[in-house]
Parts: sequence; structure tokens; C-alpha cells
Amino acid sequence: MAHPLREAVKSTFYPFAERAGFERLKGGGSQFTYFRRASDDLVDLFDIQWDKYARPYFVINFGQCTPDAEQDCYKPCRLQRKRSGYLSSWFNLRKPLLAALRSGQLKYTPDEVVMQLITWFPEVEAWWATRAEGEHVYAPLLANKSFKPKPLRGSA
Repeated sequence: MAHPLREAVKSTFYPFAERAGFERLKGGGSQFTYFRRASDDLVDLFDIQWDKYARPYFVINFGQCTPDAEQDCYKPCRLQRKRSGYLSSWFNLRKPLLAALRSGQLKYTPDEVVMQLITWFPEVEAWWATRAEGEHVYAPLLANKSFKPKPLRGSA
């Protein structure tokens, strides 16, 4: 039986992504779910990566590439609860300490976690449009000077 967080993502976030023009791709097994949206010159890609030990943790990996490079497209950025390379920054049911103390509840409901994802997803859209890093976008590879991201839409 699937975890309630996984079910909430499927029932609420998948339709949200489809309304934004994304199609869900086949494959990925139980750890990944892939989405893509194509325009004339670029393809926006993201995936939902679930914890490899089947715990209720997930992160959104995303990137952008040209249609001819789509098969080799690397997703250098992540949307997560906070900027960090640690698993604790992934979306999950456990509340941060201050939020737990304020609310008196240790955990979010699955629907609350999905609403966080939907609320912060415009930061991903902003990155695709302008490469602006929002509060919840983590892009460690882009700080590496040898990494060469794809050009912005409409730039030469």
C-alpha cells in the first residue's frame, strides 16, 4: 500500500502539473516520476525523486535543455523546503522545530506538504524563465564555474 504522502502528491500535484502544461512520462520505477513540457526552442523537465529507502521524503529535481539534447539533459537544480544538501531539506511530514513548537504538532498532514510544493513551484517556473534562484531553489552545480547551463529562452 502506498504511503499517504505519495497518494496526496498523485491526487493533487500531478493534476496541478498537467494544468501547467506538463506531461507525465512513463518509467522511473518507484523512486522517480518524470514530467516534461516542450516549447519550440526548449524543454522544461522535472522529476519527483522519492527517498531510496521508501521513507516519506521527496525532492523536485529540475532543469532545461534543447529538444535535441533532451535525452542527455541533466537537472542541476532542486526545489526543496530549504537550501541545503541534506535529506532534512527534502519535502517530508516532519515539521521544523520552530514550526512544531508554534503549532504544537510534530508533523504536517500529507495535504499540507503538497500545498507547500504547489505554493513554491512558481520558483521553478521563475528559474526556467530568468534563472532566478528563489528561497527554496537549491542549485549547487551552478556555483561551479565549470558547469555550463543551457542558454535562456530567446538568448543567442
